[in-house]
Amino acid sequence: MLPPHRHDGPVPPLPLVPPIGAQALYEDGTWADAVLRCANAATGPAATLTARPLRDRPGARLSGSCDLDTRTVLRAALGVVTRIPGPVVHLDLSAVAFLDTAAVAALVQANATVTGQGRRLLLHHPPYSLRKLVEMFPDECAALEVAA
Repeated sequence: MLPPHRHDGPVPPLPLVPPIGAQALYEDGTWADAVLRCANAATGPAATLTARPLRDRPGARLSGSCDLDTRTVLRAALGVVTRIPGPVVHLDLSAVAFLDTAAVAALVQANATVTGQGRRLLLHHPPYSLRKLVEMFPDECAALEVAA
């Protein structure tokens, strides 16, 4: 008998706290001062993803690469982003070099969470990889809103 595929079953919810391998640094008690980082133990500190609060509007700025090595940190960061108060939450992707398909799926899931709360998640400066995946999977990515 074949073992179950690792993707069988329900999709796990976004974590409420950073996972093992991620650390959250708080300047004060609010979510807006959370900084998430990840260092892959196998390859060293090269695999890094950071999320920092935007100072001029509610939201966060991701920096780094969103791939297999940083997947848990991305989920933790998006979990924090979905709890940002306000009618529109901004996610600046200008410093993101790459988003894999799982990262785009996490963005779609975060967007669904925010939309379910009657709010909007607005993406700014998406990298080429996100634009390409939206072209390849238009129905799945239709809910993503990108700032002009």
